[in-house]
Amino acid sequence: MSELITASNIEKVVKINGEISEEVSAQVNQLLQNDSLMKVASIPQLALQILRGYGLIQMPIDDKYLSGAIYVKNGKIVPVLNTALPRANQYFAAWHEIYHLMFDRVSFDHFIETDNTLEERKAEYFAASMLLNGVDRFFTNLSEMDFLSKVFCCMAAFQSPYKAVLVSLYEYAARFGDDKLKKQIMNVFDLQINDMPERFRSLGLDDSLVMPSNVINTSFLHERIEESKDANPELDYHEDNAEFLKNVLLETEMISRKGE
Repeated sequence: MSELITASNIEKVVKINGEISEEVSAQVNQLLQNDSLMKVASIPQLALQILRGYGLIQMPIDDKYLSGAIYVKNGKIVPVLNTALPRANQYFAAWHEIYHLMFDRVSFDHFIETDNTLEERKAEYFAASMLLNGVDRFFTNLSEMDFLSKVFCCMAAFQSPYKAVLVSLYEYAARFGDDKLKKQIMNVFDLQINDMPERFRSLGLDDSLVMPSNVINTSFLHERIEESKDANPELDYHEDNAEFLKNVLLETEMISRKGE
């Protein structure tokens, strides 16, 4: 699980980001140079497309701290996204999980990734690097408005969560010694903004980004099982695959109930 970033530990987070920047940037460039993947204009939609190739399960889970996970059992790997969270958080979680699937060499532990703080930080930084490239330039070129409105505009433009935008802007402020911007970020970093959809609408922004989708989708995995069954009807492992999918859904529901 990712660490909870607050105003009290943002300096530490930014410091670690600086230490892993070269490694993660190389991984981002490796992905972006893959022509077979880069066929989708929208970076958020590209993340979902990649995860579907792994048999993505999307379902609402009643746990605001569980944005995504990777289910691992008997050598099978299936990513899960929590659609009860705002769409922006889902996109960020998707890229987070892609890091684990493509670049994490630390073994997974059944449902939720092994607790490895550095790998989690790399996954978060990877997601931010995929979604928020250029957010500093966009922010500085926005017309004059209050600070939070600028942050919301950045969220809308880069399809990213509130704190992810603030961390990226804080990195920019630290890099250029902009103490005024750092102070502005610290003042709002831990705010609980319960009316974000209304604020988006007041700025003429699409509020669906900051609302849950509540999508339930296991169709890709079902399709893969049926295609395999049609191609090799004489084999008996199809029932095992179907049982595996059933167990994924049951265990996900159990995790959801723990948050009640």
